[in-house]
Amino acid sequence: MLSRPRRIFLRIISALMLLAAVPMFFLCWSLINGAALDKDFAYAGAGCFAAGIVYIFSVPTAVAGLVFAGHRHHVCRVIGYIQLAAAALLVVPLGAYIVLTLPPLILLTVLYMFGAGWREKQ
Repeated sequence: MLSRPRRIFLRIISALMLLAAVPMFFLCWSLINGAALDKDFAYAGAGCFAAGIVYIFSVPTAVAGLVFAGHRHHVCRVIGYIQLAAAALLVVPLGAYIVLTLPPLILLTVLYMFGAGWREKQ
């Protein structure tokens, strides 16, 4: 079981993640046309599309952090690892668009993982 300050931290970060997900989703999806026409970055349009999907995936991650913060924090940890892996896979296709799309996702997910705990305590 997580300590009380850590549970509160996890809930605050989850609420921030929930609030940031929808505007960042719309930002990623508005960048798709411009990124697809950019000749310097071949897969940037697909990367922006995938970043929008990862932001939609951050909504259930945030809800899990709000709901399971007290007892089942291992669920939060697994979902957080999946989200970090998805963000890491987007580094190559996004190219220069990584500066616009991924910083809030990575920052909030890392803080989320500090709240949920990085590993299972024996």
